[in-house]
Amino acid sequence: MPGNRSPAHDVARAEAARAELDELGLKYFVDVRATARRMLEHLDRPCRTSFAAAVARRLFADAAQPEQDHPDVLFWRPVLDAVEQGLAGKADATARVAQGLGRFYLSPDFTDRPYDDPTDRDANRVMAACYTAECYLHGSQEFAAWAGWRGFDTAALHAASDLMWPRRRPPEVTPYAWELAHPSVQAELDQQLADLEQLADGDVRLP
Repeated sequence: MPGNRSPAHDVARAEAARAELDELGLKYFVDVRATARRMLEHLDRPCRTSFAAAVARRLFADAAQPEQDHPDVLFWRPVLDAVEQGLAGKADATARVAQGLGRFYLSPDFTDRPYDDPTDRDANRVMAACYTAECYLHGSQEFAAWAGWRGFDTAALHAASDLMWPRRRPPEVTPYAWELAHPSVQAELDQQLADLEQLADGDVRLP
């Protein structure tokens, strides 16, 4: 059972998955996280915020309900808009980001609900937006990195819900590595690295 695995077992599984993914020409998410941290360390506040905002925008585009009906989107869309306007130099944007973040922290939605479950799509979406706002206000690389993790977690949920994907697994590939090889996971990892490379080149206007 997973709860009985030793740290040595987890390390061995990670190394095996990394090797299998490398054979497939694909990325291991832990390596991408480490690369992202290193790159974020050398970026400034606007670039870090742009990275986090791009992740959050993807997650909001993935909302199950139509945008006009989804409560998370209705609350956070104006905050993300203010972030983008602030990055573009609009004078009152910072106050609107801070007000939105304050409303969230003071709301029952924050105080009564845990947001630490990576299998909760709505929680991933909300916290990616929250981390984006925090990154805009404070510039910490941690907030940007955490937004990226929520993007990966949501992509992993897509992979886990694809019932046809396990049936396509080659016999020489383990189930764990095959789940990480899912196109949704690899696309998110590729996009995060592409965004970071674009930002490192000095372009803060991500798609």
